[in-house]
Amino acid sequence: MKNYLCIDGKKIELTQEQLQQLGVLKESVASLSADGKIAKIGEYEFVVLKNDGEKLYLLLKETLGEDTTFGDTNDFRTSKVKGILDEFAKKIEELVGADNLLEHTVDLMALDGVKEYGTIEAKMSLLTVEQVQEHVETLDKFKYDGWWWLATPWSTPKHGHKETFACVSPSGFIGDDYGYCDDIGVRPFCVLKSSIFQS
Repeated sequence: MKNYLCIDGKKIELTQEQLQQLGVLKESVASLSADGKIAKIGEYEFVVLKNDGEKLYLLLKETLGEDTTFGDTNDFRTSKVKGILDEFAKKIEELVGADNLLEHTVDLMALDGVKEYGTIEAKMSLLTVEQVQEHVETLDKFKYDGWWWLATPWSTPKHGHKETFACVSPSGFIGDDYGYCDDIGVRPFCVLKSSIFQS
């Protein structure tokens, strides 16, 4: 079987080694573990939280780079963390194609029920408290040895809080911390088309 790269309408035949170097071999770019619990995209490993046959709901197995502060407030929409996630989304898009990384709705309702921050559409986000509750059994099997941020604020300025939010401990319980703390990790969540993992 011959492999081609199209540049300006011209087909250039590539060897298997060249394809691997370009990172465009399907099996090396996106693959699922035999039990379907881990999805590998390039060098990144994601935990499969849900597979509905059309979409895969994925959480990075580890955290992304160094631990970091969340931002000046607990509003995910304008946070430092969101900027980090947006840059990571670009890396994943380069590997799987922009059409395969899907936007999803992030509900920013605070733990006390205040909906001051509303919702946001994102291609890469943090989990919310509700999502942690929904997928707690899977998350307990893939715990991270450190704290990691959630998108859910503890409360909002409406109730006198603009700096505290929810985060997950190494043992898996949900606690709270201040956005200026710099010892908490970013664990990206995203949704991809299942079709990229099919051979």
